[in-house]
Amino acid sequence: MTNNMRALISITNARNYGIIQLKNESDHYDGRIVKVQGKDLVHFGNCSYLGLETHDAVKLGGIDALTRYGSLFASSRQYIGLGLNEELEALLDNITGYHTLVTQTTTLGSISAIPVITSSNDLIIVDHQLHASVQNAVKIAQAQGTQVVMLRHSNMTLLEEYIKQYQNKHEKIWYMADGLYSMLGDGCPIEQMYEFMDRYPNFYCFVDDAHGMSWIGENGKGYALSRKPLHQQMVMVMSLAKGFGCCGGVLVFPTPEGRDLVRCIGSSLIFSGPIPTPVLGACIASAKLHLTNEIVTRQNLLYGLIKYFRQQAYAHNLPLMNHTFSPIFYFGAGSENNAHHIVKKMQEAGFFTCICNFPAVPKKNAGIRICLTTHLTFEDIDNALTCMAEIVSSLENEGKLDKDKIYQSFRALEVL
Repeated sequence: MTNNMRALISITNARNYGIIQLKNESDHYDGRIVKVQGKDLVHFGNCSYLGLETHDAVKLGGIDALTRYGSLFASSRQYIGLGLNEELEALLDNITGYHTLVTQTTTLGSISAIPVITSSNDLIIVDHQLHASVQNAVKIAQAQGTQVVMLRHSNMTLLEEYIKQYQNKHEKIWYMADGLYSMLGDGCPIEQMYEFMDRYPNFYCFVDDAHGMSWIGENGKGYALSRKPLHQQMVMVMSLAKGFGCCGGVLVFPTPEGRDLVRCIGSSLIFSGPIPTPVLGACIASAKLHLTNEIVTRQNLLYGLIKYFRQQAYAHNLPLMNHTFSPIFYFGAGSENNAHHIVKKMQEAGFFTCICNFPAVPKKNAGIRICLTTHLTFEDIDNALTCMAEIVSSLENEGKLDKDKIYQSFRALEVL
C-alpha cells in the first residue's frame, strides 16, 4: 500500500468520525467560540496565538486598504505593485532587525527561496519533522539536482556526522528545520545549530519559524530570533497567518543581496498573484501593533495561560509529549482510534481540539493537539483538561491506552 493510500484511509476515517473537515457555522467569530453542527465549542485549535485576528486596529487596517485600493491590485509585483508592500517590509525589517521580503504565503515563500539559494552542488539535510510546506520546496530543489538526505528529528549528533561526512563533497550543506514544530510544539536546537554554522563555513540553515512569530521575542520577532541573532549563514521564513493575525509569509535574510536575489528570480514572486489589498492593510496594522507595548501585554497574557495549562496538564497526569515553553501542546493517544475517540468526546463536551494522525505524524504517534490563544480563559483550560483527563482515564481502565507505551513510542522521535 502506498503512503498516499495510507494517508487517504487515515484522513477518511477521521472525517467519517466527524472530527475533521468541519465548518464554523456561526455568522460571526470572536476567536474563542466556533459553532459546529449547531453546537458552540471552545476553540482550542486556533493558531492566532495573540488574538490579533479580531483586533479592531487590524480589521480597520484591512477596511482602509480595501476602501483606498479595492480588493486586489491584479498585477505581478515583478512588474508593478502597491506601495503597501514596501511599507509592510519596512515595518517587518524593524521587527526582525534584518532584511525581509513579503510573500503571498509561507509555503510560497519557501518555494521562492529554497530553489534559488541552493544549487545542484549542495546537500540538503531535512529534519524528519520539517513542515510539509518546506519539504515541498525541497522537492523542487531536488528535481534541479540538489542531493537530499533525511535526519532523525533534532538529532544534532547525527547532523554533525553528516556535516563531517559531506563537507568536502558539496559546496554548501543546508539543514532545514522548523523554529517551532507545528505538531509537537518543540523548538529546534538553535544553539547547537549556531555552533555548527560557526564551526563549519559551508554549513547553512533554513528555518521555518511560522509558529514562533509574534507570541515570543522583542517586537514578536519569533522563537529563533529571540534566542540568537540571525546568522550570516541562515535564511528564515515566518508566517503572518499565525500569531501575527493576518495572512501571508515573510522571508528574512542576513543581507540585502540575498533578499534581492530571491525577489528577482523566486518563482512564486515572479509568476504568482499578489497579496490581496485588504490583507496587506491588515498586516501593516498588525506590524505597527508589534512595535508598541501592546504586544508585550498580549505576550505576557499568553505566557500566563501557557504556564497554567502546563501545570494543570501535569496535575491531571495527562500524556503530554512536549515540554518546551510554547502555546502548542501535544497529547499522545497510543493509536488513531484512541485519538479519534478523545477528540470526539471533547467535541461532545464542548471543546474543539485537533486530531493529529498520519501523514502529519507517524501512525504510532497519533495524538491530540491543543493551541492556546489570548481569547481563552483560565476557566476554559480547567474545564477542557478536566474533561480530557476523564476521557483518558476511561480508556486506561478499558485497557485501550497505556501511558508508558505512549512515552516509549515518542522517545523514538527524541521529543521527550
